[in-house]
Amino acid sequence: MKINANFKAFAGVQFDATKYIESPAYGVNRFMLDRIGNEKARATTIVEYKPNSKFPEHEHIGGEEFIVLEGTFKDQYGEFAEGTYIRNPIGTKHAPWVDDDGCTILVKLLQMAESDEKEPLHVKFGEKFKTGSDDIQQTEYGSVLEMYHNDMTGERVQMCWVDAGKYLSVVDDEAEPKGEELFVFDGSLEMSGDDQGYPKWGWLRFPASKHGDANDTKEAKAALERRKDVKAGKDGATVYRKTGHLTDEAMAM
Repeated sequence: MKINANFKAFAGVQFDATKYIESPAYGVNRFMLDRIGNEKARATTIVEYKPNSKFPEHEHIGGEEFIVLEGTFKDQYGEFAEGTYIRNPIGTKHAPWVDDDGCTILVKLLQMAESDEKEPLHVKFGEKFKTGSDDIQQTEYGSVLEMYHNDMTGERVQMCWVDAGKYLSVVDDEAEPKGEELFVFDGSLEMSGDDQGYPKWGWLRFPASKHGDANDTKEAKAALERRKDVKAGKDGATVYRKTGHLTDEAMAM
């Protein structure tokens, strides 16, 4: 199965709850954003756990990261409420379940490079924002929380709080785009040339590029020009941002 599998091109998806697909586990449904593979796949997916559902124990052969969009996610490592970011390194295992409140997550599978990560990482970004944590930095567009950064692979994960109508600038230290994914946790994003917009749980992916690279497609160049015009809608936007992971080098790790 291939969904938005051309990583040299822009991809954008609006969430549609009518398009969930049942998984092999009863009460667990998937809304697929990108995917290469069948049941074991490199994938980015919105996963809905119906109340009192569970998923069998499984090993993260290529790592797993996710954010809790609503409800409470549970496994042997703890209970994780809405507004939590979790990284489960390569080789870890768990058997998640939910109780009466159910749960929905955005999950990325088989997208981690081999590194020295051994233990899961848990970041309560929602709580940090509400309490005004010192970890949150002020920016020209609003504020940002650095949740993960790996100098070896170039991967960086942030939560960005973008004020209404403000443009979401690219990561400051990336002179050349290394690929970027934006997921709207709340609010909405807008982009020139795209009338549909990206409301809550919308997803955008921009390709990596090297300045002057003759291999860049016209589509990729056009997408990166449009990236400059990404801004928050009238109610602002809370955005999960992942960068540095879509270069040829990073994809080969």
